[in-house]
Amino acid sequence: MEPSDVQEAYQLLAGKYKLPDYVSVNQDFELDKIERGSVCFARVIRKTMMDKVVNSLGFFDMLLNPINAPRLYHPFLKVMTSEDKQTIEKLYSIFGELSLICMGIELTYSEKAEAETIRRIYQDWNEAKSLFQKLLERVHSPGAGASKKERSYFG
Repeated sequence: MEPSDVQEAYQLLAGKYKLPDYVSVNQDFELDKIERGSVCFARVIRKTMMDKVVNSLGFFDMLLNPINAPRLYHPFLKVMTSEDKQTIEKLYSIFGELSLICMGIELTYSEKAEAETIRRIYQDWNEAKSLFQKLLERVHSPGAGASKKERSYFG
């Protein structure tokens, strides 16, 4: 589908199921990257939106279980506070619930169920966005406690 075709198809679906406007959803979830038409268009939209959610879950998982975390995150991991962990757990819970919901609707296609899930993903993403942004700021600039400490032997 061309971007305008995606937008037109989305607007038809939005009118039928009271979905958020295309521009807002596209800004957060890049619906314009959808390339071809589908009989199950609502499912394609939902899966495109879930790509971002699932990637975020992977990021949170890496922060909570940093055994093989890239070195890029080590300064934050060294100074991560219990408040940071609570934030990560809250975001993980929100996005994990979305992931479980989506697994359930994979079994049988229902345009209505897909549309309800699209609404839910959009709503939950927007509610979590500011919390996620604050977490990313902490990861990016973990603070003075993250500076390299020189180790020395006092023996």
